[in-house]
This record gives sequence, structure tokens and C-alpha cells, in this order.
Amino acid sequence: MPTASRPRAARATSYDVAQAAGVAQSTVSRCFQPGSHISDDTREHVLAVAARLGYAPNALARSLITRRSHAVGVLITRYTLRSAPALLYSLGDALARAGQHMILLAVDDDASVKPVLLGLRGYPLDGLIACATLDPAAVQGFTAHGVPVLFFNRSPGETDADAVSTDHEAGARALAEGMLGAGRRRFLCLGGPAAAPVGRLRIDGFQAGLRAAGLPEAAVLDGGFSYDQAHAVFVDAVARGARPDAIFCANDQMAMGVIDACRHELGWKIPDEVMVAGFDDVPEGARAPYRLTTVRQPIDAMARQAVELLRQRRATPERRPRRQRLPGEVIIRASAAWPG
Repeated sequence: MPTASRPRAARATSYDVAQAAGVAQSTVSRCFQPGSHISDDTREHVLAVAARLGYAPNALARSLITRRSHAVGVLITRYTLRSAPALLYSLGDALARAGQHMILLAVDDDASVKPVLLGLRGYPLDGLIACATLDPAAVQGFTAHGVPVLFFNRSPGETDADAVSTDHEAGARALAEGMLGAGRRRFLCLGGPAAAPVGRLRIDGFQAGLRAAGLPEAAVLDGGFSYDQAHAVFVDAVARGARPDAIFCANDQMAMGVIDACRHELGWKIPDEVMVAGFDDVPEGARAPYRLTTVRQPIDAMARQAVELLRQRRATPERRPRRQRLPGEVIIRASAAWPG
């Protein structure tokens, strides 16, 4: 005969702690409030009793009173989560330093955002950092309820939200200028899906560098932001007659796929026969098989600035939106090098 499950222990309340500690319930509350006027002996005694009973303040209930949850939502696409985990770490670290908790919400892509947003509005957030595209109506839905929105490495579009990003166009243009300075003239680009805004900005910046030198724009292949797809479409393009001497990929994963295709399928020497550059500076790109020239995003500085802008927005909701683009750093390695 199956044994009956044991009843679940009731969660201790502040009243339980007050009774066990022999103090008023309001005293228990003050003991958990930093800076409250209460003696060290009383605080130490109450906290010891609370620990013995397994009591912790209800953060959600407190947020209803203070209108501050100390929680910030981070909306991020699964691609960004896989390809740039350092971004999430930097945001989490910057939020923690500001006394904020991070609530992570991952979506498949920018087109999958709306259903997640509907559920997210039920949380008492202090802010939302969007590493995905949101339309003005979605932003307004949060700001109308006192939740500021900040776009991180995404364009804010026509919204009134703050934004912090890498200057993607300038970084890609610098790569084009470097390759041109090295004497390269036959260019090919690999971008991401058409709906990926960051990839478009990087390709646009590279093309602007070519136009400024009086060259036609390069052909652009859809590398899908992935190693495998970039490898396959590049080999196919060469089979159909493409003969570039310089290749720009809108992220490092695609660049590594192209480098491996050149070496193992085509027998091309890098950088003698073809230069290859990427964008992001992922750790794998610096390793010996690739030694990839790329653009390093200032992720830590961006994360700190994002958290600060959210703080300022909470303090002054009516101020004009601020849009900050931080310069990336061109990292020159063996896959594409030029003087200076």
C-alpha cells in the first residue's frame, strides 16, 4: 500500500520570526532593510532567528509596496545567446553591481518576440533591456506602465527608447579600408538573414568603404550567421566562378567557416591568396587554426552604459532618449593584415 506523501512544511512568515525572536513584526521588516535605524544586537538576533526558521522576505510582495523589484528583464535571441555568451555575462555583471537581478527571456529570433512580451508585462520589472527588435507599440506598452526600455546592440527605430550599441558600420568600414590598403580589389561579403539588423549594418558599413574608394559594391551571400551555412554557400559560389581576394563576414562564425573551406576544400592560402575578416572577436577566432582579423565589440563598456541609462531613465522618465554608439576595436591577426 503506497505511503501517503508528507505534508509540505509551511513557509515561515515575518510574524513567525517576530514571535520566536520576541520582537514586533515591524522590527523584523526593518532588520531586512539596509540603512534602517535598529541596533546591531537586535538585527543580529532577528537575522539568526530568521535563518533558523528558514525565513526570507517576499521580494514580490515588497515590490508591490516600494514599486521597485530590483529586477531587469533581458530579452535576447537564441542566436545571440549561443554566439555571444560574453554579452549576457557582461550585462549580468553590470546589473549585479548596480544591485539589480536579471530575468532572462530567450526567443528564437526577432520575429518571435510578441508572445513573450505579453507574458512579460505581468512582472514588476525595473526595466527591460532588449537585445532584439521591438516595434513602437511594444515599447509603449512597457513605458506606459513605468517600465523603461533600452535597446542593446539593436536599433531603437522609431521608438522613444534609449539605446547602446557598437558602431557596427564604422567597424566594418575600417576593415574594408584596411583590405583596400593591402591592395585587395575583388571583394565578397557573407551576411546573415535578411531580417537580422546587425548583420545589415555591418554589410552596409563594409560596402560604404568600397564605394568611398570608387569600387562597386561586393556580392553578398547569405551565410545565415553560421559556420556550416557559410562554408557551404562559399564553396558553391567558388564552384560557380567567384574568385575573391578579400572576404568580409558579418560575424566570426561565418569567417571561420570560410577559412576552413579555403584551406581544406579549395587549397587557397590565407592571407596570400585571399584575406578573410570577421566581426565580434569570439575566443575561437584568436586560436592558431584561424588567427582571425575581426572587430572587437566593447561589450563591458556597453553593458555598464546600458545599466546607467536605465537608472537615469527611472529617475527622469520624461528626458529625451539617448542613443550611444561605442567604437569597436579592429583586431589585426594573420587572416588579413595590413601596415599600420
